[in-house]
Amino acid sequence: MAETAFTTRFKPLSIAHYALGFFLVLASGLAMLLGVIMYDMSHLKAQIIESDRKLAQQELAEAVALLIAHGETVAQTLAQWDEARLQLENATYYGYWRNSRALAAGILPDSIDSLDLYDRDGRNLSKVEAADETHMPPQISSEEMQPALVHGKSHDHLYFFLPVHQDSKRSHLLGYAGLKFDFLVELQSLRKFRYADLASIHVTAKEGTRILADDIVSHLEFETIPNPEVREVEKIMVRSLYEIVILVALVSLLGYLALISIVAKPLRRLSTHIEAMKQGHGGLLGEGYRGALAVTELENVRRSLNDYQQELDDMHLSLAHKNEELWALAHHDPLTGVYNRRAFDDDWRAMRRAQGNAELPVSFLLFDCDHFKAINDTYGHQVGDRVIQGLAGSLHKALRSGDRLYRLGGDEFATILIATDIDDARQVAERCIAEVTQHDFASHGVREPVRISIGMAHGLAAGDDTLGILHRQADVAMYQAKRPGQGKIAIFDSRMSADAAALVSNTETHAVYQAIADPNRLEMHYQPVMALPARATEYYEALVRIRSGDNLILPSSIFPVVELRGLETEFDLAVLEKVLRDLTDGHIPPGSGVALNVSGPGIVHGRVTEKLLAFVPLLRDYKLVLEVTETSLITQIGQASANLNQLRKAGFIIALDDFGSGYSSLRYLASMPVDLVKFDISMVRTLEDTGRQAIFVEDLARMIRDAGYQLVAEGIESEALLHRVIQLGFSHAQGFHIGRPAPRDAI
Repeated sequence: MAETAFTTRFKPLSIAHYALGFFLVLASGLAMLLGVIMYDMSHLKAQIIESDRKLAQQELAEAVALLIAHGETVAQTLAQWDEARLQLENATYYGYWRNSRALAAGILPDSIDSLDLYDRDGRNLSKVEAADETHMPPQISSEEMQPALVHGKSHDHLYFFLPVHQDSKRSHLLGYAGLKFDFLVELQSLRKFRYADLASIHVTAKEGTRILADDIVSHLEFETIPNPEVREVEKIMVRSLYEIVILVALVSLLGYLALISIVAKPLRRLSTHIEAMKQGHGGLLGEGYRGALAVTELENVRRSLNDYQQELDDMHLSLAHKNEELWALAHHDPLTGVYNRRAFDDDWRAMRRAQGNAELPVSFLLFDCDHFKAINDTYGHQVGDRVIQGLAGSLHKALRSGDRLYRLGGDEFATILIATDIDDARQVAERCIAEVTQHDFASHGVREPVRISIGMAHGLAAGDDTLGILHRQADVAMYQAKRPGQGKIAIFDSRMSADAAALVSNTETHAVYQAIADPNRLEMHYQPVMALPARATEYYEALVRIRSGDNLILPSSIFPVVELRGLETEFDLAVLEKVLRDLTDGHIPPGSGVALNVSGPGIVHGRVTEKLLAFVPLLRDYKLVLEVTETSLITQIGQASANLNQLRKAGFIIALDDFGSGYSSLRYLASMPVDLVKFDISMVRTLEDTGRQAIFVEDLARMIRDAGYQLVAEGIESEALLHRVIQLGFSHAQGFHIGRPAPRDAI
């Protein structure tokens, strides 16, 4: 169960699929690893950028502080310049001084964008009406004395204002000195930047906003200079990753191709070879299956398969010889070497299969030795066997090449001539007569001449029953040939059927054929079956007889003929038809029932099953028991079980007849669709004794009864025996003590 569940849950895949899956998983793992590495690289790069930005911000703060200090120094220089004091004391030439002298004197740096002097009230000496990016403010206040950055439209200027005193003691204020620098230009001139990109620096404030020196850095936005080392490391890592991916992909591809070439392809060839072996087409597998490289384990498998194949070949060869021998033994007569009855039936079926729907002319020749019984009784069985061998040799010699001779039993031989007209068949028969006549039977010790009679029948092979019809017709013709003056060869015609009684020398055989043709010739006798312990008749067993004139032919004479001629199915159909008529005509009391006997070949035949189903409407008024012998079940157990189950569902009661007389087996009993078990008379009579056999039968009866079966005891011929089976729990009994078989009118 576990293996079934596993195989239904997981569909088997080839090694190539597993290899591909493995490499896909490997590739997925590699992709995940690369993703992690790329993420770490990105995170590291972000950290480096953040670190560079902090360094750039620190660098920028240092530069701004340096710029403020520089501006304050320049402003201090301007405030302490004597010429600046003179201009504040007397501003007559201030315009000239400011525009020509102030920046050209070399006292102040050239980087100053603009400067101006203010009186003590903070008024610009240049009389500027309004401040713009090219001029200093027209008016300043004490709050503007601190260095500050003013954000303009196109430039950002850094303003510095300092008081100007008359002397170094700062006792007398003359006014104020102011100057401004272009913030970015001056910042760039002061130092080189390693981290901050000066070209990207800009002030984030509204136009005209005045930003004190301590807040300048917080109002600056900038980009960092790309770190060349980061870019180089990134390039190296990306290149390394590409190289790793390419290397792993190349190794994976080579590994996959190597696995396919070295393992998968040889395994596929081994698998194909094994499948061919299973279908019987396998041979030895050479080394070419493996390609350039070999795997030790696969080589061991190949050698094992080759050894196994060699053993199978030897075994098959041996089995073929054995099968030929067994076939010869099963299909040949051991005394004469010609084909037997089994080969006769098999050949006919094979011919019918090969023929299909075509109708071929067929001639059937039946050979019989005249007065063989007298020869056998006079000279003994050994001489009789040599006579049979001489007949077989002569007949085989007379037949055409390709014709087969069959010994059907005793001194009876037959042959089937396919696609042969009646004239050619007669020529074959005449050659057989001549060969037998020319044979020297005196050498076998027979002093009388040995002759044969041949019955011939001709027709078209149009169905499976054609052979049986031709056989019966040839049988009638053969007895006609035995009559004096008939020339030992007779061809069947319709006139022979009308006078068959005069032609057939065997009364029983003739009676059987007549009964099959006309079931009214049968006479059914019915023996009561008593229900126990009530001792009331429950149903009757139908027993066949054949009325021949004033004589009554009993089953002991009927069934040997039926079995010898292979007429079981035809005879079953005739008996069933006769019982059906008796029931339909009301000869059996309503409320009782009938037990029907069916032969082994009959129970597996479709026509018999159809005939039995015709009894189904009678089940309303009668109990119908179908009795089948245990040997019938064993012969074709599968088909017999299927047919019996169908009949059982229709309402029949199934009885296993003659239990203990044949191949008794409780295993068969347990597996068969059986309701009643009829103990054979030989087993029932052992109950009259007190020995071990009686004990065995008692225990067997109890065991079968406890298993749920009803038991029928046959052969009850005394009150003591009846009392005994009642004690053992038998449900029914039958025998002369209860009632003898009687004609239907005596019921």
